[in-house]
Amino acid sequence: MSEQTDVPVTRRTPAHEGTLTALLETAVRDHPDAVAVRERRRRVDYRELDGVSNCVATALTGPGPLAGRRVGVWLNKSVEAVAALHAVLRCGAAYVPIDPTAPPRRAAAVLADSGASWLITTPERARSLRHHAPRAADGLAVLSVGADDTASPATGADATWEEALTRYADAPPVRASVAPDDIAYLLYTSGSTGTPKGVVLTHAAARAFVDWAADEFALTSGDVLASHAPFHFDLSVLDLFGAAACAGSVALVPESAQGLGRALARFAVEQEVSVWYSVPTALRRMVEAPGGELAGARLRVVAFAGEEYPTRHLRALHGALPTGTALYNLYGPTETNVCTFHRLGPDDLAEDAPPAPPIGRPCPYATVFLRGPDGAALPETGEQAGELCVAGPSVMRGYWNDTQKTAAAFTEHAGRRYHRTGDLVRRRADGLLVYVGREDTMVKVKGHRVELGEIEAVLDGRGDVAEAVCVIIRDPEGGDRLAAFVTAAPGTAPDPRELRRHCRDFLPGYMVPEHVEVVPALDYTSTGKIDRRSLALRVPAGR
Repeated sequence: MSEQTDVPVTRRTPAHEGTLTALLETAVRDHPDAVAVRERRRRVDYRELDGVSNCVATALTGPGPLAGRRVGVWLNKSVEAVAALHAVLRCGAAYVPIDPTAPPRRAAAVLADSGASWLITTPERARSLRHHAPRAADGLAVLSVGADDTASPATGADATWEEALTRYADAPPVRASVAPDDIAYLLYTSGSTGTPKGVVLTHAAARAFVDWAADEFALTSGDVLASHAPFHFDLSVLDLFGAAACAGSVALVPESAQGLGRALARFAVEQEVSVWYSVPTALRRMVEAPGGELAGARLRVVAFAGEEYPTRHLRALHGALPTGTALYNLYGPTETNVCTFHRLGPDDLAEDAPPAPPIGRPCPYATVFLRGPDGAALPETGEQAGELCVAGPSVMRGYWNDTQKTAAAFTEHAGRRYHRTGDLVRRRADGLLVYVGREDTMVKVKGHRVELGEIEAVLDGRGDVAEAVCVIIRDPEGGDRLAAFVTAAPGTAPDPRELRRHCRDFLPGYMVPEHVEVVPALDYTSTGKIDRRSLALRVPAGR
């Protein structure tokens, strides 16, 4: 395997210009021996990644074309998972990544809603799906990845990874016709009705962000991008496809290390990571962990998104990083990709700086305006807060199978269609945008968007619960937590521990309330609304 050289990649026109598929095609053609994926000590170059993904794509298209279809990918982070995503895209299909920690019922809800034709997963997860949600498994083809890699009724598999690599090693390239406006992936976020909602994003939407980031961060074939975010989280798009855009390398952070600061710092040093992108919580753990040494790292760009990063902790990060490392605050909900950015300067880290950095200015491909309470655009002068609305190629097409929710998520302004983010933002005198908060019950927990109503709907579904309310416990130091309060149905006595277990059966771990309390009655404001603020004050400190 040849050494990578730290030089910019020459951009030639591939067969599918403007698509994510084109990024891998170009990297394979121009840098076949460059390391594409790093998984612990494992190294896979672009030639091998292309070959494996083609074998899998051939297996997926054996029963018939997949163009325009959806394929679920329910795998832990691995070389196989990366190859699976590329395989789906080269089939002309859209990948639907499922949280590896998701319980079978939630995975089933995502698969059913997306109408997935195939599921790429482990034998254990396939069996679990068939046991807990047999209706969702009916008619779903399964490609099995794992130790007992056999296609049999016991595993519910229709094809296996090993079989694909062996049988189709010499198969001609699978290159379905892919256009920029085709759907590339569906990312499922929390929904207020208790059902996850699928955000539909096209190749063009992803490329708008990835191409900008490749230029802004001056990515080269010598760069190593850390992949901290799971693949069902939108932050992963930069890691996976930013690396392909520059024929660089993506280094997969092991799931076992994602919450351990010292292990993350060691990972960054040992894997020679040059570009890091994650939620602030991960970076804070790296800095604060005993023995978490970053000064010797190769980091030259560190970007964060998903949560506010308190300035005093940013100062600590800045002091721990190698001299000259560029710090970026990136902002954007899943529906818009990243749409604003701010490169931090000395003023942002000064003692008299605001408590958190601004979210900055719109990316070159994004147009924004602030929407007032009456729906009209706020003037661009003045510091009144308004709902941030975003237009441009990076914005989602809509919510999958939900025209009503899609219509409500957009507004017209100056003849253009803008996505209503639900985030309140104000414009500073210098023109920089500052995040203020949310308009609704959507909150951020560990970087994930969480609709409190979805948790409440899960609890309300139990026969022993009369009413449920979920609140967020704000922590100025970061690490916000969820708590739930329920009242008992007549003649019942719900157990808080059982209620948490019930949540774990239907929700990913980050959405399970840390504190569940059964109360005689909920708190209400003078106007008759549930008093979430009062309920939050009931939670004991540290609980």
